[in-house]
Amino acid sequence: MDPADSETVKIALRAQGTRLHQHEEQMGAINLGVRDLTGRQENFQASVNTQVNHLAEQLHRVLAHLEAGSSPQHPAVAHTPIFPADHVPLHAPPPRLASPERFSGDSGDCRPFIVHCDLHYKYNPAAFPTDHSKVAFMVSHLTGRAAAWATSEWARDSSTCNSLDVFTDTLTKVFNRTAPGREAARALMQSQRRVSDYAIEFRTLAADSGWNSAALLDAFLSGLSDSIKDQLIPLDLPEDLDSVIALAVRIDNRLAERQKERFKSVARLPRHQGDTPSHCPAWRPPTDTPPERRVLPSVSEEPMQLGRAKLTPEERLRRIQEGRCFYCGEQGHLLASCTAKDWAHQGRGRPW
Repeated sequence: MDPADSETVKIALRAQGTRLHQHEEQMGAINLGVRDLTGRQENFQASVNTQVNHLAEQLHRVLAHLEAGSSPQHPAVAHTPIFPADHVPLHAPPPRLASPERFSGDSGDCRPFIVHCDLHYKYNPAAFPTDHSKVAFMVSHLTGRAAAWATSEWARDSSTCNSLDVFTDTLTKVFNRTAPGREAARALMQSQRRVSDYAIEFRTLAADSGWNSAALLDAFLSGLSDSIKDQLIPLDLPEDLDSVIALAVRIDNRLAERQKERFKSVARLPRHQGDTPSHCPAWRPPTDTPPERRVLPSVSEEPMQLGRAKLTPEERLRRIQEGRCFYCGEQGHLLASCTAKDWAHQGRGRPW
């Protein structure tokens, strides 16, 4: 081996040894620093624990002193663990309310607008300290004809704008054209709607009618379509409005299902040559005046010769809830479409 190459290798090895020694010194210094930080942290934690224990002892001594000096009639306060209590603000922030929808006067019903403004007054009273500020808030949310009227009243400094009650009463007289709740509820009819839709509108109007429960029940029954009334005739109706509405909704749903079943049955029938799909009858919801309507007797009018006694009120209610026929007791159809009843009547020479 060339002596020059050997010397070069020795120099490189000495340099590597020097670097390794430096790295060892640096690692040693880092270890010393870590141990020093660990010791400081332990000392700090011990100091904090000592202070906390000292404060707890002082607090217990204060509580014991207060209990010793309290009246004997008062029961001793039970000691509970001391935990940092959550900060409870003295005044909770007001709820976030959406801005009232602008009222133009065209809808003829200003009550939703007035109620929405009243929510802002109730839950953010600091923003509306006076009636004048409340009226200004309402005026700023008017548009169209209502804004023109309110602007005129505000511009001439009318006394109407100085009182919230006077302003809302005047706004109602000028722009509220809807019928009062009592008149609207009396005139409300189901027509060709579903009972559920009719019940929603009836409940909305009933809230402003001022009627008692009996009057509301009579008004609801009066507005039902004839097809629903025919199904309710043989039943002993509940005395509360909610139960009657639920019963009418179940009957309406069952009638709609039967109509769909009949439509499917007609669609499966074979067509004659030359018939087109347009010749097939289309399903329609039950109306107040169905074609070829037949007046069916109630269950109580069924002849005793058939060996069927009058249904008890409990049995009637059970069959309605389970969707069973009043005549044969089977599920899948109602009294109006009971084939067993039709066969029995045909056997006695009584066509319907």
